[in-house]
Amino acid sequence: MDDIHSVIPGAAHIPALLLVDREGDGLDRTSQAYRAIRRQIIDLTLPPGSSFTETSLAQKWQVSKTPVREALARLRRDGLVDALPRAGYVVSPVTLQDTDDLCGLRALLSGEAAAAAARQGVGQAALKRLETLSKVPFALAAGDVELEESLRAGIEFEAIIANSSGNNRFGKAIVDVLDELERVLRMAALIDPEIASPPGELEAILERLRARDAEGAREAMRNRCERVRHDVLQVLAKSVSISRAHIEMPTR
Repeated sequence: MDDIHSVIPGAAHIPALLLVDREGDGLDRTSQAYRAIRRQIIDLTLPPGSSFTETSLAQKWQVSKTPVREALARLRRDGLVDALPRAGYVVSPVTLQDTDDLCGLRALLSGEAAAAAARQGVGQAALKRLETLSKVPFALAAGDVELEESLRAGIEFEAIIANSSGNNRFGKAIVDVLDELERVLRMAALIDPEIASPPGELEAILERLRARDAEGAREAMRNRCERVRHDVLQVLAKSVSISRAHIEMPTR
């Protein structure tokens, strides 16, 4: 099957979800540990609030504590883990404010990347792959695929566009955002399994890319991002932890 590497030769920035089968390829031990821990945080194997120690992770992967410690330092900089004084680490929580900020950043970056890709022109192999991915929401609505495949298709769709933008920093920034967003989307799906991309949303973006309509591509991508923002915040607000949270008095 085609993947982002085959449709965009030399694609530099690949979402973590698409790297699951390549966890250790050519990486040093610190990078392997970083990718493995980060993946478990993103796919909720290590859910928000879970705690662990350097020793427990080192024993799990049968490596020394040094690469694990260095990997955790990187994850702290990513904002995915927090250090507990003399007690190890805890996976950072998902909050409504941070989710809103993340979705806003994604809308800005992905919209501009779509416009840049449309202006530059997306290669035929990439357009063909985007067309295949754009049909997945229809298959989900028909019950022919699972939500996991739809999630993967949506992330790959945006990653291909980001890598087609001609701007390396766009590619990196957007893929970093998509990785964080995956964790949020998985949490939202656990709360409400019905949350999904509506059929036709990805096709609208693809049509603008084919027409090399930069403004249309930007608008279609931002519409998608804002729809996800609205849906995810609405679903997360249903969480028991939110409904039971203490309401603080506003400060004057």
